[in-house]
Amino acid sequence: MDKLKVAVVGAGGKMGTRTSNNLAKVADYTLYLVESGEKGLKSVRDRGFTAYEAKDIISQVDVVVLAVPDTFIKVISEGIVALMSPGAGLLILDPAAAVAKELALRDDCTFGVVHPCHPSYFLDQDTYEARHDYFGGLGGKQDIVMAKIQGDDERFSQMRQVAEKMFAPVEHSYVMEARNIAFLEPTLVELLGATCLYAMAETVKEAEKRGIQKEAAVSFLSGHIYNLSANFLGFLGNTPVSDACKVAISLGDKLVLRDDWKKIWDEDVLDKVIATMLHPENPKI
Repeated sequence: MDKLKVAVVGAGGKMGTRTSNNLAKVADYTLYLVESGEKGLKSVRDRGFTAYEAKDIISQVDVVVLAVPDTFIKVISEGIVALMSPGAGLLILDPAAAVAKELALRDDCTFGVVHPCHPSYFLDQDTYEARHDYFGGLGGKQDIVMAKIQGDDERFSQMRQVAEKMFAPVEHSYVMEARNIAFLEPTLVELLGATCLYAMAETVKEAEKRGIQKEAAVSFLSGHIYNLSANFLGFLGNTPVSDACKVAISLGDKLVLRDDWKKIWDEDVLDKVIATMLHPENPKI
C-alpha cells in the first residue's frame, strides 16, 4: 500500500512546526514541508528537514495542511488550491476563513478544518512533560474538533486521521459543522473565556497593589478556578456552591459582565466578530 503523501504549508511557523514535528514521526506518511520566507526556511532546515516550494510539490500530495495565519488564508489558499491534484484534500487549522468564505475551494477536492482543544486540566496525563504541555503536541493528551467543509467522505476520513496524528496524542476527535467550531472559537473560548481569564490576570495585579503576595493570589485564583470549573461543569455531581458564592456571582453579573453578554451567541454577532478578526483595519462591531 502506498504511503499517504502529506504537505504542510507554512511548516516553519508556530503551528506548522508543531504539526510537522508530529507528522514526521508517522511511518505511514511521506511528509513534505513547504516554506518560502527566510525565517520559515531556517526553522525547517534547523530541524533537519528539507524545505520544498509549493509549485514543486503540492500537485503530488494527497493531503495539504495549511498552517498559516487566518489573515493570510484568503491569498495563500488561492495559489495552493489551484495547484492541488483532483481528489486531494486540504485542511485548515481554524474555521474563521471558511465561515467568512475567504477560503478558496474547488469542486473536485475535499476541504476540512481542524482545531485542537489543547490539554485539559481534567485529563490525566502520564508524564511530567505531558502534565506541563499547556499547548499540546508535546506529549500532552488532548481532544480535537473537526468539520468537513465540502468533498468526499473517504478523503475526509484520511484527513481526520492526519489531524489526529499531527495533534497526537488525541483522546477524541469530535466532528461537527464548521460554523459550530467557530462558535467554540472565537465565541466560547476567546470572546468570553479568554476575556475573563485576562481580566483574572489583571485582577491579580490589583491584588499585588494592595500588598497581597503575587504567589498567594495566583495560588488562590488557580485553585478556585479548578474547583469551580469542576463544580459548574458537573464533575462534582450535585454539589452546589455556597449561598454566599451564588450572591457574589449575581453581583458579578452586574459589576463585571454586561446584562446582555449572551448575545455573543447570536449568528450575526459571530459573523461580525470573525470579519473584524480577519480584517481589524475595518471593524464590523
